[in-house]
Amino acid sequence: MPDDTPAAGAKTLDNGIRVLKAVAAHPQGLGVTELARLVGVHRTVAYRLLGTLTQHSLVSQGKDGHYRLGLGVVELSMSLRSDLRSVARPHLRDLAEATGATAHLTILDGEDAVSIAVVEPGNVGVHVAYRVGFRHSVTVGAAGLAILLGRPPQPGERREVTEGRRRGFAASQGELQSGAWGLAAPVSGADGESVASVGVIALGPLDEAATSASVLRAAEAIRRELPL
Repeated sequence: MPDDTPAAGAKTLDNGIRVLKAVAAHPQGLGVTELARLVGVHRTVAYRLLGTLTQHSLVSQGKDGHYRLGLGVVELSMSLRSDLRSVARPHLRDLAEATGATAHLTILDGEDAVSIAVVEPGNVGVHVAYRVGFRHSVTVGAAGLAILLGRPPQPGERREVTEGRRRGFAASQGELQSGAWGLAAPVSGADGESVASVGVIALGPLDEAATSASVLRAAEAIRRELPL
């Protein structure tokens, strides 16, 4: 076997991953020629990689000839969500009890932030109701902003995201529900970018220093236990 086979294999894998990321970044779909240009590979290489990804249902080709993410990505995402929920739940319970606020785990789904686990505090009489599956734009609310601050800076991003990178968390009030106050921190994956956020939501502002310390501890604990 040639000595350069491992390197060639790694290069093919790298190209395949970059093709998948390019498709993910363009939900409207991409043609082979445009995709090859974006990734920086020959059209024939792009076509071959797309064929392999299609076989594994990671991409699919529409009637317009454009490639989009396939159902295989959803299956992988659901596995990650299951891991995230099981890892996060005990830490969310501790966070809810420590702060007296509703604790939640939120992931990015397209351009939305979606809660996938919620634990309500058992030591207070009144708290904010926050349901699993609640969806909102990732650009509003502490949970969404926390995901963004755990990712590379983007042109035109909110000041709260930019400032949040320095502090390690984001806080907001009244953006999702009148009067409600939230604080959240990113949960990073193996590549250092956020895969989710963990935070709390309360009827009104809590002590920011104490709350952020609790939220950051929970986020770090979840990150350490993620099988990524």
